[in-house]
Amino acid sequence: MKKYFVILVVLLLAIFVSGCTDILITPEENLLEQDDESIAPGKGRLKIYLTDAPGDYLEVNITISKIEAHIAGEDGGAEGYWVVLKEWPNGAEPTFDLIKLQDVSELLVDGFFDVGKYTQLRLFITEANIWIEIVNEESEEKIVSDSDIEKDIIVESSESYEEHSLNIPSNLQTGLKLIHPFEIVDSEETVLTIDFDAEKSIIKTGNGNYKLKPVIKVITGSTDEEDG
Repeated sequence: MKKYFVILVVLLLAIFVSGCTDILITPEENLLEQDDESIAPGKGRLKIYLTDAPGDYLEVNITISKIEAHIAGEDGGAEGYWVVLKEWPNGAEPTFDLIKLQDVSELLVDGFFDVGKYTQLRLFITEANIWIEIVNEESEEKIVSDSDIEKDIIVESSESYEEHSLNIPSNLQTGLKLIHPFEIVDSEETVLTIDFDAEKSIIKTGNGNYKLKPVIKVITGSTDEEDG
């Protein structure tokens, strides 16, 4: 009887030690899984950056709510489907000052998506505005000099700034299509850069208002990276 009791105690101790070992190992295993950046089979990594060409405006701000991509149908056919690459919650959409993105780039998308051939991107812009510099016209004033002779002087112009909302056409709110075929390859990384020409994208209308008519090109590969 005593022999069976000893064997039982040994078995219980073995089970207890085994359980403790599992408890000690599990956090390390989870940490390795979290740090593992390997790409799952059938997926590829896609990064999309935003940059801007030089412009004369003080600020050109655009608010983006969503970015999608269209994956082509089988054998490159016209049919396919749209994939959401990045969508921000309502009220938390980021605003980008394009003027600050000259010679640098902002990371918009970084994720893993199905391999395949993609035909285009779709960019949803919900709001936009600009800040421009206003130079007041020079004015002429009269002063009396020490010799009591009245003279005319030119008052130097002063600078001020004003904000203008940009009228956004309805097609921008429902998605601006950027035609640029690209491919996501199994276990590889694809990098795209959306090059936004703010200077050419702003149109001043006859009534003194401004509207946004985007001039954009998509480049395969990134510029100088500044992750945001």
